[in-house]
Amino acid sequence: MGLPDPDATRVVLIGAEEYQNFPDLPAVRNNLTRLAELFRSPDVGGLPAGHCVTVRNPADYEEVLDAVHEAASEATDTLVVYYAGHGMRSPDGLLHLALGHSEQGRKLYKSVAYGYLRAAVLESTALRKVVILDCCYSGAALEGHMGGADEFADQTAIEGTCVMTASAATQAAMAPMGARYTAFTGELVKAISEGVPDVLGPLDMNSLYMHVRRELKSKGMPVPLQRAGGQGHAIALFRNKWRRPQEEPTLAALREEWFREIQEGLLWHVRNVPALGKGRLRTDFGEPRLIGSLLVARIAAQLARGESTAQICDMLAVSPLFTAPGPDRDELIELIAEVQSRFERDGLATTVAVLDGLGLLPWSPESTNMLLLEYWTAQRGRTVFRTRVERELRELWDSTDMRVHEELSALPSSPLEAYPDVWERLKDEPDLRVGNVGAMVLGERGGGDRAWDRWISTRTWSILKARHLVRLGGDLARCQAAQRALGHFLDQAPPGDEFIGVLERAEKIFQEQLGHIALTVEGMSAIEYELLRERSRDEHFQDGCLATFQQHLLGRYRSFTPFPEHVTTHGTWGPLPWWSIALHDEREQLAAQELLARGGMQMSVTAKSRDADELVVTCQEPGPGPSHITARIGFDLLDAVHACELLLLACRQSVTVDFLTEHIDEWDDHEVNLMGTLSVGIGGETGAILADISTRALRRLLPGASGSEFHDEAIPALEKLLNSSRLPQICRHPR
Repeated sequence: MGLPDPDATRVVLIGAEEYQNFPDLPAVRNNLTRLAELFRSPDVGGLPAGHCVTVRNPADYEEVLDAVHEAASEATDTLVVYYAGHGMRSPDGLLHLALGHSEQGRKLYKSVAYGYLRAAVLESTALRKVVILDCCYSGAALEGHMGGADEFADQTAIEGTCVMTASAATQAAMAPMGARYTAFTGELVKAISEGVPDVLGPLDMNSLYMHVRRELKSKGMPVPLQRAGGQGHAIALFRNKWRRPQEEPTLAALREEWFREIQEGLLWHVRNVPALGKGRLRTDFGEPRLIGSLLVARIAAQLARGESTAQICDMLAVSPLFTAPGPDRDELIELIAEVQSRFERDGLATTVAVLDGLGLLPWSPESTNMLLLEYWTAQRGRTVFRTRVERELRELWDSTDMRVHEELSALPSSPLEAYPDVWERLKDEPDLRVGNVGAMVLGERGGGDRAWDRWISTRTWSILKARHLVRLGGDLARCQAAQRALGHFLDQAPPGDEFIGVLERAEKIFQEQLGHIALTVEGMSAIEYELLRERSRDEHFQDGCLATFQQHLLGRYRSFTPFPEHVTTHGTWGPLPWWSIALHDEREQLAAQELLARGGMQMSVTAKSRDADELVVTCQEPGPGPSHITARIGFDLLDAVHACELLLLACRQSVTVDFLTEHIDEWDDHEVNLMGTLSVGIGGETGAILADISTRALRRLLPGASGSEFHDEAIPALEKLLNSSRLPQICRHPR
């Protein structure tokens, strides 16, 4: 079936994002905007602008039905109706589409009964009709979730049309917190924008549905359903944008793509901030996109160290990276506030559909900053002398870290460009037996498939978008498994067996491949190496616990409130451990001022044993320091939140500490003020002790639990424990 006649086709896009009695769904707005763009795009949907109508946050059901009736009366070729928002079931089981004033169990008259919308579609004389429902039930109307409709399949079926729903009746369709689109519409948009492989001609509804279903299922998301009447499954709405790749990209090209996605993801957070708008950054120091993303990462790292908005603003105000006359102070404050907001919400590293899958760690903004700085250094070093790059590192980025200076040569392009495909090497072997035995041990029979599955499932954070690391790590795991299998076969082969030569030749190929991998890895950054390396059983468990704890912390709005008893305590800010030390008298305040001026505290750990139920962390000035300030912070290791905080601290290797004073005015009102902030490193030995103690505590709380099965999935048992505990206090005093 060909594409519809644009002049005789009408599309109605309906979306409700703001609610009085349900959680808001901000992603719905992006759903409508992007779908409208695709329907109107000359090379995708091809509709005139007036033939695609958007009804956003309709006031009542009449506004919705009037728009559908008008489109239905005008369409003679194809009619498309799309709805995104919450959904409800009436007592008799019928579907209602929720509007802003709708309320589950009551006020059904303030929603749109699907039966009325269905009738309006049926009245149309259009030859082809499509209804797409991305909606929810009240039982799944929790923040960040949407529900779907399997049992409404018969109810929604319209003869001669195709009806697609977001999920089955017993599942919740996802509207992930912070995501640009809802999960279902996001995959729909991606398929329309990028096309579907191996589909000849326009995208028909069946091909679109099967592709979206596969993608959602592979990500562990609820899968959609589709019902078609007549030839509804063959209805085509869009041109297929997919083009067969000309050739497999090199590792160098994949790495460049990874860095581009990191830059675009970081800049997406501040896309509406004038300070980084078009033409605001100089081009003589590098590509504006790279410079802008580095500024975002640097601001996040400075916030993590406890620097104030004023301090960061002063740094940016004198930066030569901006074009003259440069942003004013209000613009810089807006930029810092936006970065701070996003860091509090998702760590500036895991926004679904933006930075998810790139391997960035939310509890380490410094590693993202270092990664981009190393990349900038490499790019800059290709066009100017080394001495100039070193000077610019100090003057532009205030960097004296020798690791960055050592990266001036960066990752050599030749190992990445010339990195061989091990499968192609096996195909090119003159002796077919060598190729066959090599392919066998790389696959299931030699343990290669199992090694690959284990490697990809034990990554610290999802790295699916870091395709150069996925390919390299997959080759590393498979080749090591193949080597072990070939070694076993050689040990078992009888002396003089003619097949020994075949096994030895295959073993040599894998040894050479591992040499290419080692050469490539040698020039990579520290964060890339960390994402590649094999994880131990304990590390896998720790990663799963951290991923679960981060999901628990992020996406939940919390604000600092003065502690009622003004006590020294521990807690978090965004994805970071953050503590506060209370100063109670003038002597302590004076000592703290001196300590803040000098800097430097050390940490020690006191516990009866590595399996203790309680632990005390002591912070004090090292040696016979004159401040005499000592802070003792207790952790209850029977509390999952406390154990996770300690594990996060061990992983981060530092904690930021606020020094707070309390003022009581003449009316006995208490006011907590920030005197200053200090970043305290914990040292490798103390970090190892904390990691061991917190891991043992979590294993006692979670008997039999292992790490997540796939990427950054939560550990269900830990998730349940965390949800039954209080969220940590926010100890970061407002700046």
